Order: sequence, then structure tokens, then C-alpha cells
Amino acid sequence: MDQLEIMLKKIAPIIMNCQKKTAIPSWELDDYMQEGMIIALEMYHQILLNPPNTPFNFYVYFKVKFSCYLIDQHRKATAFKRKFDQLDYYELSETINLFDQRQNVSENVMYDLLCQEIHLFLTPEEVRLFEALKRGEKIDRNQKYRIKKKIMDYIKRYW
Repeated sequence: MDQLEIMLKKIAPIIMNCQKKTAIPSWELDDYMQEGMIIALEMYHQILLNPPNTPFNFYVYFKVKFSCYLIDQHRKATAFKRKFDQLDYYELSETINLFDQRQNVSENVMYDLLCQEIHLFLTPEEVRLFEALKRGEKIDRNQKYRIKKKIMDYIKRYW
């Protein structure tokens, strides 16, 4: 194995680590590996053409350069002017937890509308407690009773 192949094997963990820190939409692991190896080869050829005067760690230099490159690519991919190029929908795997699976679509829509109306007439503190209840957190029994009574009165009055 020559020096270039050894270098490319040693940068794979660096690329994987950088991939975890900077997730670019629509990129897969192969994209990260390909771009990382391209950058590493460009750096390697630059070093061969212009050897540095002082010794340095190639892998540290590569990590910094590749991290900056990923940040630039992430900014380009999520730029405001490219919002129109992005998908207008959510992947099914991302939205599967948004709705109760035992209810049909119309029941879920009604539930969402009711929650929005409830947020309008509750105080900010009551909204915080209401959201805690929806997440299944424990709150004081008296506060829970007051919120429940307020919501039930609203429903009886307007529905």
C-alpha cells in the first residue's frame, strides 16, 4: 500500500465525524466520503507542489478544511433563495408521529383546530401547562382541574 492509500484510509473516520456534526440535506454517506477524498487529494497535491517550511499534521489541517467546506455546503443548501427548491412536503417517516393512528384524518384535523382555539383563550402559563399535559408530564392536580374546567366550559359554550 502506498502513502496515498494509507492517507485515504485514515481520513475516513474524520469524514464520518464531520458528517455527524454537519448534516447536509439530501447528502448520503457516499457524498461525504467522495467530497472528503476530493479535498484530501487536492491538499495532498498542493503539499507535493509546495512543501511547507514547518512540519504540520495533515489530518488536523484536513479536518479543519473539510469542516469549513461542509459548513459552506450546508449554508448553500439551506439558503433563503433556495427555499423554493426544497420539498413542500414532509417525508412520511417524519410525520408518522404527528397524528394519533387510531383516529382518521378528519378527527386529527379537528383535534389540531381545537388545540389552536384552546391556545387562544388560555393564559401563557396555562398554555405551558396544557402542553405539558399533552406530553404526558405530571402537573399539580389543582392546576390540571382549572385548565380542564376552563376548556370544558369553552366547549360547552361554543360547540
